[in-house]
Amino acid sequence: MPTDEIKRRILAEATAMFLRDGFQKTNLDTLSQILFVSKRTIYKIFGSKKELYRECIKRMINTMEEEDNTCISNSKKPIANLQDFIASHSTGQLVIMEQALSDLNKYFPDIYDECLKISEQRRMEKIIEQINEGQKNGDMYKKLNPEIVAIIIQNILKSRISPSTNEFNSNQYLKSEIFAEFIHIFMRGLLTEKRIKEYDEKYRT
Repeated sequence: MPTDEIKRRILAEATAMFLRDGFQKTNLDTLSQILFVSKRTIYKIFGSKKELYRECIKRMINTMEEEDNTCISNSKKPIANLQDFIASHSTGQLVIMEQALSDLNKYFPDIYDECLKISEQRRMEKIIEQINEGQKNGDMYKKLNPEIVAIIIQNILKSRISPSTNEFNSNQYLKSEIFAEFIHIFMRGLLTEKRIKEYDEKYRT
């Protein structure tokens, strides 16, 4: 089997294991048995478990960026793109990936800084681009500072304000309902008056 194909298989399975079990509990002996590849081959390709982990994190970040690109479409208005962007980082696979990044920060802050800074910068650029476009087409307030809005959104994502957190404690409402209301209010605050009614009608249904 070509080395590139072996590397691809190792990365795919190792990424799944690191996501599921974390760095410490991921066992390369188990990985080699699953793939029918010797541990020696794994070390020959990646050098160490840490370097394998680094490559897996880069792979995860690339997947996150692909998801971001999917959320942001030229056929949608910027406010809809931002809504989908935040939603994608609050549920599903991206939440699992960000939990993996927390694990990375705990054990290897050097790799964390290297990988995450690049990812966050690209994310900032995407958000700012959407704010600028919204201001340009008259959907968002001209006086908004796109960089500050991007920082706010980044902090929302970093702090994991999502249905799984413990900040929202209520016997009357589901955590997902409270989170959805928070996002609705935040997004509404970005819009010009002529777009607020349209937004309310679309996202209240």
